[in-house]
Amino acid sequence: MKVLVFGTGVENAYVLALAEAGNQVYYYTDYLSPYPSFDDYANGLGFANVEKIHDFFNYVDKVDAIATFDCYGGDLLEYLKRKGYKTFGGGNAVELELDRRLLKSVLKSVGIPTPDYKIVKGIKDIKPPAVVKLSIFRGSIETFRVMNEAQKRNLEIRLRKEFGEFLDDFEFIVEEVIDDDKLVEVGVDAVYNNGFQFPMLLGVEYRKGVYIGKVVESLSELPKGIQETVVKLDVVLRKLGYKGFISTEEFVNPRTSEHYFLDICVRPPYPLGLGYRYAIKNFADVVLKDAKPQYRGKYYVAVPVDFPEAKDYFTYVKFPENDKRYNFNALGKIGRHYYVPKGEDYSGCVCEVFDELNIDKIYSKMQDLLSKLEGGTDRLEDLRPAYEEVRKLWRT
Repeated sequence: MKVLVFGTGVENAYVLALAEAGNQVYYYTDYLSPYPSFDDYANGLGFANVEKIHDFFNYVDKVDAIATFDCYGGDLLEYLKRKGYKTFGGGNAVELELDRRLLKSVLKSVGIPTPDYKIVKGIKDIKPPAVVKLSIFRGSIETFRVMNEAQKRNLEIRLRKEFGEFLDDFEFIVEEVIDDDKLVEVGVDAVYNNGFQFPMLLGVEYRKGVYIGKVVESLSELPKGIQETVVKLDVVLRKLGYKGFISTEEFVNPRTSEHYFLDICVRPPYPLGLGYRYAIKNFADVVLKDAKPQYRGKYYVAVPVDFPEAKDYFTYVKFPENDKRYNFNALGKIGRHYYVPKGEDYSGCVCEVFDELNIDKIYSKMQDLLSKLEGGTDRLEDLRPAYEEVRKLWRT
């Protein structure tokens, strides 16, 4: 098949997965600005069956399917879908991720519980302790915690630098801090296509670090609180006509039905989901042929890898060639040499699948895989703490 990918520059692994399945991929990354930079275009250069393109709409009538793996350009994919093009990802559903006020309203309408919250303008009315979220502009600042007045004062200096005098009119979602040892932060990572597709992953991402996910074959295998979320969220996604990857975050009490919905990603989780290229044996068929995912094992483990030097220059990386367990947001290739493009705080992950949760064997295997990657900084130290959270969830 011929596939057109509308990208933001973070989906290299998924582009390669489509190309490795024998598809011809036309890969567009948004490089537009008054002064375009090569580094915004370089992701994906040099790979077989991948052709980088400058003009997205010159290709929409030359391909069999159009896909996106991020939450931006949702309106573009929605427009193409309504015009009869076969699409995957994007659409109006992405507003659930981008518009935090809308998400809270939708969750309330279907009865999915969330932490107590209020909506404020500016930072002065934020009362510590609090979790503070904003819509769309995550490049300015990600979700942050304000635990005391001194921290709030220092954060205001940073925010003034980002937003200027517009800060006083900028809208924030301010949530209560939930600190309960009985709760585990967990979520589902799934494909949505006229319903949540099973099997799916139920996983723990430890402090934006290591991810450990279990392949779940049916709704009944999920904790009760997550079951409620899946059933009620299905109503929303079905109404929006969404098709693509979906990822949720919740606090869950594994022993009861208590749960609090935190966030949604209307896309795969980055960078820990990049390993779907390896973990999902039929990845291309899931995207292009509406197939249900087929996982290689019972558990999926991913360790993030950062490339801080890529903020300043194209960074050379070395890893076992053609090994799909090594995945990157952005990567270019010259001959048999690989480079992470300059200009962003790019990352990737090293992953593996397992049939049992033996932490010593998992640690040893991940340590061995990571030792063969040169040029990045990993978060392997988070593996054992992540496992301890998993034990709370699955009583291992």
